[in-house]
Amino acid sequence: MSERSDSVVHVVGQVNHVVLVIEKTILVVLMVGMLIFGFLQVFSRFILKAPIGWSEELLTYSFTWASFIGASAAIYTNSHFSVDLLTKHFSPKVLKGARVFVWALICIFSLFLVVMGTRLTIANTIQRMNILPISMMWAYLSMPIAGLFIFIHSIEKTMEVILNIEPEPLEDDE
Repeated sequence: MSERSDSVVHVVGQVNHVVLVIEKTILVVLMVGMLIFGFLQVFSRFILKAPIGWSEELLTYSFTWASFIGASAAIYTNSHFSVDLLTKHFSPKVLKGARVFVWALICIFSLFLVVMGTRLTIANTIQRMNILPISMMWAYLSMPIAGLFIFIHSIEKTMEVILNIEPEPLEDDE
Protein backbone atom coordinates (compact mmCIF):
# COMPACT_ATOMS: atom_id res chain seq x y z
CA MET A 1 0.00 0.00 0.00
CA SER A 2 1.36 3.41 -0.94
CA GLU A 3 1.97 6.19 1.54
CA ARG A 4 -0.85 8.26 0.04
CA SER A 5 -3.44 5.49 0.26
CA ASP A 6 -2.22 4.73 3.77
CA SER A 7 -2.86 8.32 4.83
CA VAL A 8 -6.31 8.31 3.18
CA VAL A 9 -7.20 5.12 5.03
CA HIS A 10 -5.96 6.69 8.27
CA VAL A 11 -8.05 9.86 7.77
CA VAL A 12 -11.16 7.86 6.87
CA GLY A 13 -10.60 5.68 9.95
CA GLN A 14 -10.29 8.76 12.19
CA VAL A 15 -13.48 10.31 10.78
CA ASN A 16 -15.23 6.96 11.15
CA HIS A 17 -14.17 6.74 14.78
CA VAL A 18 -15.46 10.28 15.51
CA VAL A 19 -18.79 9.36 13.89
CA LEU A 20 -18.98 6.23 16.06
CA VAL A 21 -18.40 8.29 19.22
CA ILE A 22 -21.17 10.68 18.13
CA GLU A 23 -23.50 7.74 17.46
CA LYS A 24 -22.81 6.15 20.83
CA THR A 25 -23.42 9.47 22.60
CA ILE A 26 -26.70 10.02 20.76
CA LEU A 27 -27.79 6.45 21.50
CA VAL A 28 -27.00 6.74 25.23
CA VAL A 29 -28.92 10.02 25.49
CA LEU A 30 -31.86 8.56 23.56
CA MET A 31 -31.98 5.35 25.60
CA VAL A 32 -31.83 7.18 28.92
CA GLY A 33 -34.48 9.60 27.70
CA MET A 34 -36.70 6.78 26.49
CA LEU A 35 -36.32 5.02 29.83
CA ILE A 36 -37.30 8.16 31.74
CA PHE A 37 -40.19 9.08 29.44
CA GLY A 38 -41.46 5.50 29.40
CA PHE A 39 -41.38 5.37 33.20
CA LEU A 40 -43.22 8.71 33.38
CA GLN A 41 -45.84 7.46 30.92
CA VAL A 42 -46.47 4.24 32.86
CA PHE A 43 -46.44 6.04 36.23
CA SER A 44 -48.83 8.75 35.10
CA ARG A 45 -51.16 6.36 33.30
CA PHE A 46 -51.48 3.62 35.93
CA ILE A 47 -50.69 5.38 39.21
CA LEU A 48 -51.96 8.91 38.62
CA LYS A 49 -54.67 7.81 36.16
CA ALA A 50 -53.78 10.84 34.01
CA PRO A 51 -51.54 9.93 31.08
CA ILE A 52 -49.00 12.44 29.82
CA GLY A 53 -49.79 12.95 26.15
CA TRP A 54 -46.45 14.30 25.03
CA SER A 55 -44.43 11.42 26.48
CA GLU A 56 -45.82 8.89 24.00
CA GLU A 57 -45.02 11.18 21.08
CA LEU A 58 -41.52 11.82 22.40
CA LEU A 59 -40.98 8.08 22.87
CA THR A 60 -42.07 7.39 19.29
CA TYR A 61 -39.67 9.88 17.73
CA SER A 62 -36.85 8.94 20.09
CA PHE A 63 -37.31 5.33 18.99
CA THR A 64 -37.16 6.44 15.35
CA TRP A 65 -33.87 8.24 15.97
CA ALA A 66 -32.47 5.30 17.95
CA SER A 67 -33.40 2.88 15.15
CA PHE A 68 -31.68 4.89 12.44
CA ILE A 69 -28.59 5.75 14.48
CA GLY A 70 -28.38 2.19 15.83
CA ALA A 71 -28.53 0.80 12.28
CA SER A 72 -25.61 3.06 11.37
CA ALA A 73 -23.56 1.98 14.39
CA ALA A 74 -24.29 -1.65 13.46
CA ILE A 75 -22.71 -1.02 10.05
CA TYR A 76 -19.49 0.00 11.80
CA THR A 77 -19.45 -3.09 14.01
CA ASN A 78 -20.66 -5.50 11.28
CA SER A 79 -23.58 -6.41 13.55
CA HIS A 80 -26.21 -6.74 10.84
CA PHE A 81 -27.11 -10.30 9.99
CA SER A 82 -25.73 -11.84 6.84
CA VAL A 83 -26.45 -15.05 5.02
CA ASP A 84 -23.26 -16.70 3.84
CA LEU A 85 -24.81 -19.91 2.58
CA LEU A 86 -23.80 -19.07 -0.98
CA THR A 87 -20.72 -16.89 -0.45
CA LYS A 88 -18.85 -19.42 1.69
CA HIS A 89 -18.39 -21.47 -1.50
CA PHE A 90 -16.91 -18.55 -3.48
CA SER A 91 -13.25 -18.35 -4.40
CA PRO A 92 -11.34 -15.55 -2.63
CA LYS A 93 -11.39 -13.40 -5.78
CA VAL A 94 -15.14 -13.79 -6.34
CA LEU A 95 -15.80 -13.27 -2.63
CA LYS A 96 -13.84 -10.01 -2.69
CA GLY A 97 -15.85 -8.84 -5.72
CA ALA A 98 -19.11 -9.76 -4.01
CA ARG A 99 -18.10 -7.86 -0.86
CA VAL A 100 -17.14 -4.78 -2.86
CA PHE A 101 -20.48 -5.00 -4.68
CA VAL A 102 -22.42 -5.28 -1.40
CA TRP A 103 -20.58 -2.33 0.17
CA ALA A 104 -21.13 -0.30 -3.01
CA LEU A 105 -24.86 -1.02 -2.76
CA ILE A 106 -24.82 0.08 0.88
CA CYS A 107 -23.06 3.31 -0.15
CA ILE A 108 -25.70 3.94 -2.83
CA PHE A 109 -28.53 3.19 -0.41
CA SER A 110 -27.03 5.51 2.21
CA LEU A 111 -26.85 8.31 -0.35
CA PHE A 112 -30.50 7.59 -1.19
CA LEU A 113 -31.29 8.00 2.53
CA VAL A 114 -29.42 11.30 2.61
CA VAL A 115 -31.13 12.71 -0.48
CA MET A 116 -34.67 11.49 0.23
CA GLY A 117 -34.35 12.15 3.96
CA THR A 118 -33.26 15.71 3.25
CA ARG A 119 -36.24 16.17 0.92
CA LEU A 120 -38.62 14.82 3.58
CA THR A 121 -37.01 16.96 6.26
CA ILE A 122 -37.38 20.11 4.18
CA ALA A 123 -40.94 19.21 3.15
CA ASN A 124 -41.96 18.80 6.79
CA THR A 125 -40.43 21.92 8.33
CA ILE A 126 -43.82 23.63 8.60
CA GLN A 127 -45.73 20.59 9.90
CA ARG A 128 -45.91 20.32 13.69
CA MET A 129 -46.10 17.23 15.87
CA ASN A 130 -49.57 16.34 17.15
CA ILE A 131 -49.04 17.31 20.78
CA LEU A 132 -45.59 18.84 21.09
CA PRO A 133 -45.07 22.29 19.55
CA ILE A 134 -42.04 21.01 17.64
CA SER A 135 -41.49 20.84 13.90
CA MET A 136 -41.70 17.38 12.33
CA MET A 137 -38.42 18.30 10.68
CA TRP A 138 -36.64 17.04 13.81
CA ALA A 139 -38.24 13.61 13.48
CA TYR A 140 -37.36 13.29 9.79
CA LEU A 141 -33.82 14.61 10.30
CA SER A 142 -32.82 11.20 11.65
CA MET A 143 -32.95 9.77 8.13
CA PRO A 144 -30.36 11.97 6.36
CA ILE A 145 -28.07 12.03 9.39
CA ALA A 146 -28.09 8.24 9.67
CA GLY A 147 -27.62 8.01 5.90
CA LEU A 148 -24.53 10.20 6.14
CA PHE A 149 -23.15 8.12 9.01
CA ILE A 150 -23.82 4.88 7.12
CA PHE A 151 -22.08 6.33 4.06
CA ILE A 152 -18.99 7.20 6.12
CA HIS A 153 -18.89 3.72 7.68
CA SER A 154 -19.44 1.96 4.37
CA ILE A 155 -16.67 3.92 2.65
CA GLU A 156 -14.21 2.61 5.23
CA LYS A 157 -15.57 -0.93 4.91
CA THR A 158 -15.28 -0.76 1.12
CA MET A 159 -11.69 0.47 1.40
CA GLU A 160 -10.89 -2.38 3.80
CA VAL A 161 -12.16 -4.94 1.28
CA ILE A 162 -10.45 -3.37 -1.74
CA LEU A 163 -7.10 -2.87 0.02
CA ASN A 164 -7.24 -6.21 1.90
CA ILE A 165 -7.07 -4.50 5.28
CA GLU A 166 -8.16 -6.48 8.29
CA PRO A 167 -10.66 -4.43 10.32
CA GLU A 168 -9.29 -3.40 13.70
CA PRO A 169 -10.79 -5.29 16.61
CA LEU A 170 -13.42 -3.27 18.43
CA GLU A 171 -12.59 -1.92 21.84
CA ASP A 172 -14.88 -2.97 24.64
CA ASP A 173 -16.19 0.13 26.38
CA GLU A 174 -16.61 -1.46 29.80
